[in-house]
Amino acid sequence: MKILIADFDLFKKIGGGQTFYRQIIEKNPHLEFYYLINQENTNNPRPKNANPIPYQPIYEINDLNYYLNVNPPRWTYRSFTLASNIANSVKDYEFDVVDAPDYEQYTLFLRPALEYHGVKCNKVALSLHGKISTTLRMDWFGSNEVNIPLDLEEKMQFKTADIRYGISKSYLQEWRELVNVKSHYFNPLHFIDLPKPQPLKNIDKKANLYFIGRTEKRKGADIFVNLVWWLSPHNYSEATIIGPHSYSEFGQSSQDLLQEMINKRLVNIEIKSSKPREELKQIFAQPAIIFLPSRYDTLNLLALESLFSGCPTAIGSGAGVCQFLEENFPQLPWIKIDVENTYECLPKLADVLENYQEYREKLNRALIDIDTSTNDPNLTEIYQAESDVEKDTALELKQWYLQLIDYWQHRPENKNIIKNNATKLMQKVVRPTVSKLKNKATDYAENNRASQLIKSPFLASQYHKVFTLSEQTELEIEKKLQQVWNFVETVEPEAKGIKGKIQSAFRIDRVRVWREIARLERMRNNDLVAATYLLRSMRTLGYDKFNELPYVLKILEEKGFKSEAKATEVMFKDINQQTENALDFLNTTYTNLLKYDREEYEIIDDRRDKNSYKVSVIVSLYNAAPKLPLFLRVLAQQTLAKTGDMEVILMDSGSPDEEYQVFLALADELKLPIVYFRSHQRETIQKAWNRAILEVRSHYITFLGVDETIIPECLEVLAEELDKDEETDWVIAHSLVTEVDLQGNHFQDIMLYNRANYDQNLEYLETCYLSLVGGLYRKNIHDKYGYYDPTYRGAGDTEFKNRVLPHIKTKMVNRVLGLFWNYPDARTTQSPMAEVEDIRAWYLHRSLGGVKYAFANKNPDVVEEFLYHALAYRKSYCGHISSDIEYAYNLCQFLAEIKPTSPLLQFKPSIEQLLTAYRQLDWLENTETFTATKTLWKTRQLAKNTEDLHRKIALKLGNGNFNPNYDIFHDNRHEQHANLWKTELSLINR
Repeated sequence: MKILIADFDLFKKIGGGQTFYRQIIEKNPHLEFYYLINQENTNNPRPKNANPIPYQPIYEINDLNYYLNVNPPRWTYRSFTLASNIANSVKDYEFDVVDAPDYEQYTLFLRPALEYHGVKCNKVALSLHGKISTTLRMDWFGSNEVNIPLDLEEKMQFKTADIRYGISKSYLQEWRELVNVKSHYFNPLHFIDLPKPQPLKNIDKKANLYFIGRTEKRKGADIFVNLVWWLSPHNYSEATIIGPHSYSEFGQSSQDLLQEMINKRLVNIEIKSSKPREELKQIFAQPAIIFLPSRYDTLNLLALESLFSGCPTAIGSGAGVCQFLEENFPQLPWIKIDVENTYECLPKLADVLENYQEYREKLNRALIDIDTSTNDPNLTEIYQAESDVEKDTALELKQWYLQLIDYWQHRPENKNIIKNNATKLMQKVVRPTVSKLKNKATDYAENNRASQLIKSPFLASQYHKVFTLSEQTELEIEKKLQQVWNFVETVEPEAKGIKGKIQSAFRIDRVRVWREIARLERMRNNDLVAATYLLRSMRTLGYDKFNELPYVLKILEEKGFKSEAKATEVMFKDINQQTENALDFLNTTYTNLLKYDREEYEIIDDRRDKNSYKVSVIVSLYNAAPKLPLFLRVLAQQTLAKTGDMEVILMDSGSPDEEYQVFLALADELKLPIVYFRSHQRETIQKAWNRAILEVRSHYITFLGVDETIIPECLEVLAEELDKDEETDWVIAHSLVTEVDLQGNHFQDIMLYNRANYDQNLEYLETCYLSLVGGLYRKNIHDKYGYYDPTYRGAGDTEFKNRVLPHIKTKMVNRVLGLFWNYPDARTTQSPMAEVEDIRAWYLHRSLGGVKYAFANKNPDVVEEFLYHALAYRKSYCGHISSDIEYAYNLCQFLAEIKPTSPLLQFKPSIEQLLTAYRQLDWLENTETFTATKTLWKTRQLAKNTEDLHRKIALKLGNGNFNPNYDIFHDNRHEQHANLWKTELSLINR
């Protein structure tokens, strides 16, 4: 039997399809195989029954550029060209079967192409390896949407083949659900050489962890990165990713994405290129676990090579090899990674690593008596199977082919040469050049300092255009509000185009826009939103310029923000008394919160078995039932939980959800020391925390929400830090924010809270430097310095940190231990309410009175050192250098009081001048056409001159490392609460 394998360079390429074909050639010496060579050397070693045929292409896809008929559609042209070139290369041959892989689509036209080129062929077989459409859709750079032409092309080629066969039952079933034609199962045991278990070398070494395979997303290399991060680095030696990468059309690689993930987790994982089979065999013989965490894979032959070599193997549930192993070798131990809940396999992986030699010996014993025989049809039987073609599809494709080949035969050869050359010039030179210029213009338009200079001349005309819009009806008001939002909107820039970008997203004269939004929101009865914008305007200018304080206070009182109203009054009612009043407010708050009394509960369900634990995890529950199972199962993996040193306190704040029922269902499974409290009615999260603090049985506490978690070693690592340093009260690590689906599965990283170069006073500049997720502190902080303020709804943790920070010592651990799960639902802290609460939680602490509260008992040297930070610091979630000119000014004022001889007071005049300029830029007294441009230019020059001056002063004072960057828009005033609070536009959305 003569078989043409319609694929290329089988004994040169190392892809999965080529490997499969090599193996069936070697396993079927009684069959005569032919294949095409393009780059493979004719003298390459190959079996005697493998006959190379040189590829002779004469067709080019550009030959069809001017074929204008509706059918065949343009997406078939590539398949036509390849099928025709394959047929041309084997013209005058005769084959019993032509076998083509389904990861290419040229089988679409193979039959008519072979007929046209005089090639005799009895049957066309389609070898089912995996749909390219699935690969593209599931890759990092895919849209996750169906590519309709490619999907249709794959279905048509499936229907037109005589025989379809595949090595994966799950993939065959997938096709059965799509197309009702017969396909055959070709058991891999017919062609794979299952290796023998290899003696374990370097037996005393810790195991290495390897991901092996293409790093496209469906193969799960990102799952590997996450699993390695969660495993204890003490349990393994090295972690490595081995394999080729995928690329976007713009040249971005999967390697770049994976390296970014690795960097954000501060985990040591090396990325290496593909290895030949001999090197992989050496890896299998070493202490190792092979990870193949496929989200989707038709089979995965590498899993069999690894497992049968005696190497522990972890396989993703999306791989067809899982079904193969379960059906054929149920006695073999292997680790299944549920790709819908990757955390589930962690205890098993940890157990394998801790007992590696024992597990490997168990696997090797199971391999001794393996029966690898099979009664499933062999390749010859499959090739001889009855033909099953969907004739209508085959006829349509033949007609399409004849139309295309007829056009190709009569295509114009010469008269379009000039036009063709012009087209090629356009494609190769003109379009890329225009594209580069366009990209440069776009980049320039998005650069903060440059873009605002470009935009500024349009500000006055845009004001006139928008502010004069009619507002007679609700719909007109909504449309006008939407236009005003556009002034400061920075989201979805691509949808605006260059012109749209130039005429929107202004970052100057912001107070005018905020006040206009506030006015329109008042007309829509959104008074709290209006008050929030007006309060923001006061903070930005430093005083109540427009006498809007009475309205703001009235609204805050009416909406239940009485304490915020008091803080606002302290800040803006009498500027001359602000410092004294602010300090008095903060000291009074401190005194009032020194004690907290225990209250009654509706439910107490205590499953704790000891009177003392090392660490307590406090969890506030409200509408948390769907997320609670995953949260508790992951939390149970804490190493301190396994040693019995961790207790969990669940505090149900009168939730209407079914958290208690979830707890009852999980309590026995988890085997955690855990107690469930439920209050009689809904309470704030800070009140729930205070209740829990009184119930803990440990010295160290942390707080988590059900959308937050910590890696298994977190509490152990942090507790050790507190154990060895009695002067430290609070330890914090880095933490990662990720986007997850409703089931908690990782979708993508969002950002890292990187607290490198930690200084606890940075909390006054950016509220995330000291945190609870990935943090742990001593319970006696509350005994000494008080409890959380239960009147807060969202910003209570910020206020608590600012209140106790002058009295405690904190420390950073250089590991990523905390994890935020950003589920696709709204958050309480992402609302105007949180900004309103920040007036007393954070902004009051940033006033001169707040500076005095923070540093009154500190050495002046601390204030001097922190002044440098205020002028040049990095936010924990950013990479650029920011400034906080307003806080720096208040530090200078305080420094002038406590150390009037400080040489750092040389900074003060220029800081004050720059702060005044920044405020003037946020409220332009004159909005004539070029006033904005002049003001912005002057401020920009002042910032640059001040930056140079400060470097010289610092250098003169012996600080050569001080390197500020006074980009106007990287000052804190533009990086905190500068966003929009978009309200619902009900009429527009109808």
